Amino acid sequence: MKINEIGKDWIISEMESIVEEVKYIRPSDYNEEKRYLPSSVTSIPGYLRYAVNPFMREIVDCFDIHNPVRQINLMKGVQVTYSTVLESGVMYYADHIGTLPMMYITADKELAETRIENNFLPMFQQSGLGHIIRSSDIGNSRKTGNTKKQLQFEKGAYLQPFGAQNAGKMRAASIAIMLKDEIDGWPDTVGKDGDPDGLTDARTNGFPDQKKIFRGSTPLIKATSKIYKNYLKGDQRKYMVLCKHCKQEQTIRWEVINKETGLIGGFKWDFDEDGILITETVRYDCPFCGGSHFEADKENLFSEETGAYWNPTAKPIEKNIRSYHLPAFYSPIGMLEWKDIVLQYIDCYDPVERKIKDMGKYQIFYNNILAEPFEIKASKIRFSTVSAHRRAEYRMGQIPNKYAIQYSNSKILFLTCQVDVHKRNLAVSVMGWCKDFIPYIIDYQRFEVAENEPECTELYSPVWRRLRELIEEKVYEGDDGTKYRVVMTFIDSGYANDTVTKFCADYESNVYPILGRDRAGKNQTIKEFGEFTTQNGIIGYKITVDHYKDRIAPVLRREWSEGDGIQKTYHLNAPIDIPDKALKELTVETRKQKTDDNGNISYVWHRPSGVDNELWDLLIYGHAAVELIAVKICIDHFEMKSIDWVKFWEYLEDKRVFFE
Repeated sequence: MKINEIGKDWIISEMESIVEEVKYIRPSDYNEEKRYLPSSVTSIPGYLRYAVNPFMREIVDCFDIHNPVRQINLMKGVQVTYSTVLESGVMYYADHIGTLPMMYITADKELAETRIENNFLPMFQQSGLGHIIRSSDIGNSRKTGNTKKQLQFEKGAYLQPFGAQNAGKMRAASIAIMLKDEIDGWPDTVGKDGDPDGLTDARTNGFPDQKKIFRGSTPLIKATSKIYKNYLKGDQRKYMVLCKHCKQEQTIRWEVINKETGLIGGFKWDFDEDGILITETVRYDCPFCGGSHFEADKENLFSEETGAYWNPTAKPIEKNIRSYHLPAFYSPIGMLEWKDIVLQYIDCYDPVERKIKDMGKYQIFYNNILAEPFEIKASKIRFSTVSAHRRAEYRMGQIPNKYAIQYSNSKILFLTCQVDVHKRNLAVSVMGWCKDFIPYIIDYQRFEVAENEPECTELYSPVWRRLRELIEEKVYEGDDGTKYRVVMTFIDSGYANDTVTKFCADYESNVYPILGRDRAGKNQTIKEFGEFTTQNGIIGYKITVDHYKDRIAPVLRREWSEGDGIQKTYHLNAPIDIPDKALKELTVETRKQKTDDNGNISYVWHRPSGVDNELWDLLIYGHAAVELIAVKICIDHFEMKSIDWVKFWEYLEDKRVFFE
């Protein structure tokens, strides 16, 4: 039987569609078939299986060439198998599709090239696909298809590494598959060219029906987070799991309160009698029934077979934009464990006192674990709240031990002296310390230079003699008869450095020059302070002042009255007659955003020009002095590996080390 031309064309068309249907495979299925993960890159070696990380299947399938999704924005925590998404997308387009140009972009080009060399190339080799890396110039046998500028593949596709710093230089590039890695580490602008995220988006305009723009990053600062901004543009998907007890759908959160029942869900744990985390008690509790889930429950909890799925929670600004939020709680079994997450949390936050212990570590927890952008709130300290720290029970120069024993956990155990040096005065504070870092301002005055006297830059100025008398001879007496002398003195050497170091050189120990700095030095082993040696051989300390300010600022805002019982850690007490002017020095600084030359955002404490803040600085130095005393007693004297604060305070009180 003879087939006419129309019938022939129809048969060919049908055959082509059947062949196309046979060839079709989703990116996730393709990678499960082809992708091999060696032990050098994962703790779970073997062929990639989404049973390990089922939440990644849908994200990888957004790369499907038949999928209408054009932008994929993943705001993620650490240890969630994020790198497999990037690599799976590259392998799918390099081998299975094989014809579209790809670009991989991270903060700088050198880092991008290193990622190609150390991750993408081994991926092809280990998965048996090294042969597809082939130069487009098939007539030249010396060209391998593997150059610094790009990887070329046998069907015509290529992968080009690029740095966000050079985004303005890619104007001629036309890219279909745009892979943007850790975009919160990118600069906000590139010279006069503008936003590198927008610049790189424009490179995909030549492929309107095929393009895929993938953005993935751990978020950083909320005000400038690129991944957070793009996450909000999408449908804001959350990964839903089913409680194994009540089968209620929910997304795993750090803490959640059921508004209907008042039941508190989220992560829970127990401490032993010594305050040490009992790791096997770490669990996630359902906010609907209170049922507990442990580390071993992760596999079933996350599984698609038990009903876990991605749930869109918002309407995207364009229908083809998807966005995903994936905290580190979803890290698979064998990677980041829930107990390690809790250990990170209690290292930076006191869950009993509900206060931040270390702002820097707390921000890292917020970004890396919660996968949330960090926002600094309530940076201003008000005078009204600071003024409430006055105590009617004592006046300047007095030591109210009876009051301290009743409300501050102990009598005052020792005194420190802190000095801020100026051209014509020394600002001098004396502080008494009870257990748990509870300070009392005992004295605060300025040693002024008289009209015809030498300035503070001269060691023979009378102000230095007055300071020497205070350190060596001054005796303070408590209302219970206890007598004290100053045991540690810190003198700021940022001004009149030579004079300060010469003054400190007269003392064998416990009188030190110090330098305040916003952040710890790169080689500083202790975050709070680092030791340095002056030119004349005197030991001094660099104090990380912003670390202490982050700790103490919330305390100054804290409300307390005698009816509340024992004061909490760090709570400040001031004499009733301390001048308003002095207390206002605790309120002038605010936390402000700072952007460096690379566009990186951080927060620092800022003092307006011409405004006094001496008492604020001296309070910081006092806290640092206490920690140095603890180092000298616990580590230097008793040879402990670290400071044991409970034993430290008990030792000072029981042995009456610093008072008579």
